[in-house]
Amino acid sequence: MRNAVPVTLFLLAAILPAQPRFRPVTLATGPAPRWIAVADINHDSNPDILVASAGSDNADNGTITVLLGDGHGAFHPTSGSPIPAGHLPNDIALADMNNDGNLDLVVANHQSPYLRVFLGDGRGGFHLAPGSPVDIHSNPHPHGVIVADFNADGNPDAVSDSWGNNQIELLLGDGTGRLLTPGTFFPTGHRPYERLRSADFNHDGIPDIVTTNLDDDTVSVLLGDGHGGLHNAAGSPVPAGARPWQIAVDDLNHDGNADLVILPYQRDLRGPQENAVTILLGDGHGGFHPMPGSPLPLGDCRGPNSVAAGDLAGHGAHAIAVACAESRTLRLYQPDASGRFTASSMPIAGSWGSVAIARLTASPRSALLTANADAGTITIYFPE
Repeated sequence: MRNAVPVTLFLLAAILPAQPRFRPVTLATGPAPRWIAVADINHDSNPDILVASAGSDNADNGTITVLLGDGHGAFHPTSGSPIPAGHLPNDIALADMNNDGNLDLVVANHQSPYLRVFLGDGRGGFHLAPGSPVDIHSNPHPHGVIVADFNADGNPDAVSDSWGNNQIELLLGDGTGRLLTPGTFFPTGHRPYERLRSADFNHDGIPDIVTTNLDDDTVSVLLGDGHGGLHNAAGSPVPAGARPWQIAVDDLNHDGNADLVILPYQRDLRGPQENAVTILLGDGHGGFHPMPGSPLPLGDCRGPNSVAAGDLAGHGAHAIAVACAESRTLRLYQPDASGRFTASSMPIAGSWGSVAIARLTASPRSALLTANADAGTITIYFPE
């Protein structure tokens, strides 16, 4: 009997994931950084970081900070960074919009009518594309943006939200960096506010779209036909927890199908029991169902405003990270061997910025990145 407690503790330690430890590195950006993207933009095979910053005083002084990585965890701003990006840049999508082999940026300018396309020079520099900014006639204005080739002509297209009409808008790209207007509008659920994302949900090689529908507690899964058309998947709109707002796409159960991780808009919740992360597992045909154990309570996370998923441990099991703006914390959900998630929290530097998870070095372990809106910085948390 004297060994009972030590054996039990040993078994618990073997079952439960270890408390994560991180080495933080903080980097300066433009004022009020909000959204983070990671990609190799200068062809050196090292991940680089792009940060959309809102600017100050609600003026047209938003920026994009471009930080080039050396592959070992160090980053430096490219020449000319941060670059002017118009009014409240609120989302970043990356694709080769003019077919020159370099990644370009498409930015949604919140509280304005515009999308902006920035053409990359392959060395870390960007300039506005011809015809940009583009007035997309969104109602009331764009919030998020995704980019993919929806009509299979070899040119990336852009999609943004028009939640005042319960629609999204597809703008075809012409292969030179221009987005053609007027766009084509497609219906969704009620109030597809703030975030939409793209993946191939039914494995037909054609990009599809998911939107969060704030007013009817659903997500819409819209399947592409490869000709610029979109239609609801069977069973869509799908119940997605209370007041779905922010969303991440990831394969959480390693079955080869895209899954959805969804955050609520806490201000509109009917009670604290609704403050939770909803996980919907994809069936590979465009259908989704709740993961066993979902939703995951957000606990002391106040103001959840961004979610990401990725492999923090380096062994293939993907964790979930939630930025909590009002409590200034990061809520982490780590999976154990059975796929069940254990929650923990850690303080972060700023409020109302996003979180991202990405591999930044040769290590198999991804890093966490937070945008610290109040501090004018981002922080990279390298796992130890």
